[in-house]
Amino acid sequence: MTTNLKDDISKKIGILFLTYLAIGGILGDIGTSPLYVISLTFKTLHVTPKNVMGVLSLIFWSFMFLTAKYAGLALNMDNQGEGGTFTLLHLIQTEANKLQNYIKKNIFSFIVGSACIFSMICGALLLSDGVITPSISVLAAVEGIEVIYPHLAEFILPIATVILTCLFMLQKKGTEKIAKLFSPIIIVWFVSIAFVGLVNLLKMPSLLKSINPYYAYHFLICHPLGIIFPVLGYIVLCITGGEALYADEAHYSKPAIRLAWIMAAICLLINYLGQGAFILNHPLSQNPFFDMSIPFGHTFYLYLLVLATLAAIIASQAMITGSFSTYKQAMELRMLPRVEIRNTSHKTAGQIYIPAVNRAMFLACLTTVFIFKKSDALGDAYGLAVTGAFIGTTLMMSTLLFLRNYNHLKKFLLFLPLLIIFLMFDSVFFFSNLGKIPTGGWFPLVIAAFLVGTMLAWRQGSTLLYKAIPKMSLNNFLAKLESKQPAILNGTNIYMTLNPDMMPGCLLEEIKEGWIKKTVILATIQNTHLPWGINYEKKLLATSLNKNVSIYQVIIKKGYMRLFVNVPAIIKTLGFDREPRRFVFSLWNPIVVEKTWKKWLLNYFILIYKNTSSLTTRFSIPAKELIYLGKDVEIKF
Repeated sequence: MTTNLKDDISKKIGILFLTYLAIGGILGDIGTSPLYVISLTFKTLHVTPKNVMGVLSLIFWSFMFLTAKYAGLALNMDNQGEGGTFTLLHLIQTEANKLQNYIKKNIFSFIVGSACIFSMICGALLLSDGVITPSISVLAAVEGIEVIYPHLAEFILPIATVILTCLFMLQKKGTEKIAKLFSPIIIVWFVSIAFVGLVNLLKMPSLLKSINPYYAYHFLICHPLGIIFPVLGYIVLCITGGEALYADEAHYSKPAIRLAWIMAAICLLINYLGQGAFILNHPLSQNPFFDMSIPFGHTFYLYLLVLATLAAIIASQAMITGSFSTYKQAMELRMLPRVEIRNTSHKTAGQIYIPAVNRAMFLACLTTVFIFKKSDALGDAYGLAVTGAFIGTTLMMSTLLFLRNYNHLKKFLLFLPLLIIFLMFDSVFFFSNLGKIPTGGWFPLVIAAFLVGTMLAWRQGSTLLYKAIPKMSLNNFLAKLESKQPAILNGTNIYMTLNPDMMPGCLLEEIKEGWIKKTVILATIQNTHLPWGINYEKKLLATSLNKNVSIYQVIIKKGYMRLFVNVPAIIKTLGFDREPRRFVFSLWNPIVVEKTWKKWLLNYFILIYKNTSSLTTRFSIPAKELIYLGKDVEIKF
C-alpha cells in the first residue's frame, strides 16, 4: 500500500470520526424538532390530504434552503475554519480595511457600522434562542408522559423544572466527559425516529410525492395569508438549530458537517413523512410523534420517551454551550462586558464555563417554563428569534461577498440571485412569525432587546471612556519626562495598553506623582486574523533620564478566539524578572455629564462597568504583583 493511499484512507477515517462527533455536537437541537413541528402546524390547520402534502413539501424545501445556505455557502465563508455571526463581522472589518483607499469614508463607516449592528442583533437573537430551546425541548419530551399516563399530566412542569435545574447545575463540571455520550445517543435517536417514521410511511408511500415543489406552491396559493403565515411560523421550527452547522465549524470540518447533516436530514424527513401518514389515518391525534409509536407496544413507547428526553437534554446542552461561545466572541470584540470565564478542559480550548451567563440562562429558562407551561404555547415564542438571525446572517454574508468582489462586481452578481432567494426565504419565515408576537413572540424580543441595549451601552460607553482618559504619544512623553525629572526607582512596572503608540494613563499619573520605575514595559495584546495561536516580541523603544530609564514594548499577538493569555509567563520568558515587578492597571471612575436622553445609556454603562470582572483574571496576573492607579473622568457623547 502506497503512502498516498494510506494518507487518503487516514483522511477518510478522520472525516468519518468527525462526522460521528458532529452528529452529537451540533444536530441535537434540530434533531428534536419532530417532537413538536407537526403537532403545532396542525393545531389550527385541518388535516386533509392536500394540506398534509403541502406541509410536508414545505418542510422538505425548508431543508433544501438550510442545506444550500448553511451547509453550502456559509461553510465556505469561514476564517481559518472558524464560523459564526461574529466571525462574519471580523471578516467584514478585515475586507473593509483592505478597501479603505477605494471606498469613501462615509460608505466605509456605513458598511462597518451596519455589520456591527447586524452582528449585535444576530448575537442577541441567538442568545435568546438559547433560552427558549432548552425550555421547549425538555417540555415537549416530558409531555410524552401524558399520552399514555394522563393522570401524570400535573407532574410535567415539576419534572421539566428538575431536569433543567440539574442540567444547569452540571455546567460547571464541563461538557468534555458527557460529550462522549452525545453522539451515540443522538445516532440511536435518529435511527429510532427514522424507523418509526418509515413503518408509517410504508402504509402511505404516495407521500413521497411531496418532495415535488408543486405541492408547496399549491398550498401557498390555495390558502389565505391568515392561514399561510401561522403555518409557516411553525414549519420554520423544523430548521431551527441549523445555524449551528456554520457556527460550530471550527470544532469539526466542512466535509464532516455536510456528511452529518445529510444523514440527519434523511432520518428527519422520513420521520416527518411518517407523521404525515399517521395523522391522515388518525386526524384527531394531538401528539402524532408519540401516538404513532403506541402500536409498537408499551415498552417501545417508554424507550422512545426516555430517548426523547435524553435527546432534548443534549439539544439543550448544545445550545447552552453555544451561548457560552457566542458570549465569549462578543466579549472579545468588546460588545459585551467582561465576566469570569473558566476553562473546563485542558485539551479543548472551546470547553468553557461562564458562571454569570449560566445563572442568567437558568433563571430565564425557569421563567420561560413557568410563563408558558406547555410546549405548544411556547411554540409561539419559538422561531421569531431564529428567523431574525437568518435575515441578519444573509445580509452579513451579502456584505462580505460584495467586499470580497468589490473589484470584480461581475463575480458578485453571480451570487446575487442566490442571496436574493435566501433573503426571500428568510423574510417570509420572519414575517410569518410576526403574528406570534402577542401570543409569545414578544418574549424572545424582550430578551434580544435587552441584550442589544447592553451591547450598545457597553460599546458606546467603553469607547467614550477610552477617549476621556489621559493619553500621550511616546515622543511627547519622552520630551516631558526629561523636563519633569521624576525620581527613578528600582524595579519593573508593566502597563497593559490598548494602543501601542500611546502611553497609558496610569503611567502619566505616576509621572505627576513624581516618580518612575527603572524599567517600563508597555504590553499590548492584539487579535490576529487567525482564530487561535499566539506569538510575542519585545523591542527597546527608548532610553531616557541619562539612560537610567529603559522603555520597552511587548506585542503579544493572539488568535481572536483565544481568551486567556498568561502575560506574567510571557514577560518572564522575555527576560524581565527584575524585582520588584508590578503590573499597573488604570482604574477610572466615569462620571456622566451628558444632558440629553443619552445619559440613560451611559448610566447603564456605568452600572455594568462597576460590576464587571477584572481583566487580571484573563491575563493570569497574581494579586501580589498588581496595583491600580486612576481618577474620576467625565464622559459624554
